[in-house]
Amino acid sequence: MMWSRSLLDLVRGLRRAGARPSSIRRVIVTHFHVDHSTASLMMYYMSGAELAIGERDLGVITGGVEEYIEGALSLFLQNGMPKSEIEEIRKAHPALRLREFYEEASSLEWRPLRAGDRLRAGGSRLEVVEAPGHTPGHIILKLPDNSVVVGDVILDGITPHVTIHDWDTDPLGDYLRTLSMIVEMDPVVAYPGHRDPIQRPAERAKEIILHHRKRLDEILSILRNLKMTTGYDVARRVRWRSRYPRWEEYPAPEKFFAMGEALAHLRRLELEGLAERVEKKGVLYWKSA
Repeated sequence: MMWSRSLLDLVRGLRRAGARPSSIRRVIVTHFHVDHSTASLMMYYMSGAELAIGERDLGVITGGVEEYIEGALSLFLQNGMPKSEIEEIRKAHPALRLREFYEEASSLEWRPLRAGDRLRAGGSRLEVVEAPGHTPGHIILKLPDNSVVVGDVILDGITPHVTIHDWDTDPLGDYLRTLSMIVEMDPVVAYPGHRDPIQRPAERAKEIILHHRKRLDEILSILRNLKMTTGYDVARRVRWRSRYPRWEEYPAPEKFFAMGEALAHLRRLELEGLAERVEKKGVLYWKSA
């Protein structure tokens, strides 16, 4: 229902702008998440429009979004999350529930977008800027007036989710560098994928950087107090902003977000030389360095 409402709002917005879906020539997707990509196939089949997405996120789609999510769940299991909770997540995760969409998307021809690519939209030229972190291949679009379409790089009132699916990656480090880039760009306004335009994007990026530095400090404090613990125990102890007072009450999607965020922060601490991973009988434990 949520996606049908979003598509209806999109079509209404196009009509207000004087455009029809059949007139669309290109659909640019900022990242592969279901709430940003599911309408792209509908637009493609209505108009024959070119589909375009960041090169690395296209790799996730063609390589299998299900495999990508399962990679994250495998890390959750390694880090002590009970199999019962992983099964709850597997049943509720929107990407796994919409696997048919991604299978269809992977069969189509997409244009991979890279840093510096320039596209024309109406009377404007858009420059592609790579902005990884929220997803591996997230992109933003810079307009000539130094405004930006930011997707989920920065949002007002909430912080975009960062998760990890492979120990060879550093999504939080990528995201912090992306936020620093936004600060340096100092856009005049940012158009996000959710909520209203952001009038002071650089300041909002600084706030989110500070949020994650505080979260890193919080997790490091947990490690120092517990001496050695699993990533799952860390996730349960973090003071998440949630309407639910106890971990046991968290819906499966919130557990996915919390566990992924905790592991992404632990990985960043590890790369900063502040935390260490220790494997015991197939389970990973963490301690302060």
